[in-house]
Amino acid sequence: MIIFVALLLSVLTALDFDQLAWGQQSDDISRIQESLDNMSSQMSEEVKTIKMMGEQFAQLKQGQIVTVYLFVIAFLMGLAFVIFGLYIGQEQRLSLFTKRLYLVAFFALVIPVTVILLRYITNTLSNGEYNDPILTIAFILLIPVLTSYVLMIVKYRHENVRNK
Repeated sequence: MIIFVALLLSVLTALDFDQLAWGQQSDDISRIQESLDNMSSQMSEEVKTIKMMGEQFAQLKQGQIVTVYLFVIAFLMGLAFVIFGLYIGQEQRLSLFTKRLYLVAFFALVIPVTVILLRYITNTLSNGEYNDPILTIAFILLIPVLTSYVLMIVKYRHENVRNK
């Protein structure tokens, strides 16, 4: 009987230690799960921050591209109108070759501006960005570009009528 009681006590003690071990393991598992949840939330916050920084970088890049475009447009249009002014001021003294040289220089400056503006307008409209403030500026810049084409066409026709 003593052996039976000793055996019974040892079995109960072993069961008690198993329950204690199981309880400790479930506490460890819940702590690990809580730690993983915290890490997951921190990672999602970091991902949001990185995405926001990427969007800001894209906006900054677009702003720099627009600034370069505006500088190129202003520079080329300024040169084109200077050449047009020189052409008009000296047209009586110019040879046919020099007149053609002025025309080629003028259109070599105006055509890239036209391409830049039309490319930007079509890209912006195709992306559905109708409220882009730079789009309004691009449409406004089309006015001097189209005016330069009209001036040169009128000047050319006027010169042809006078020569006939």
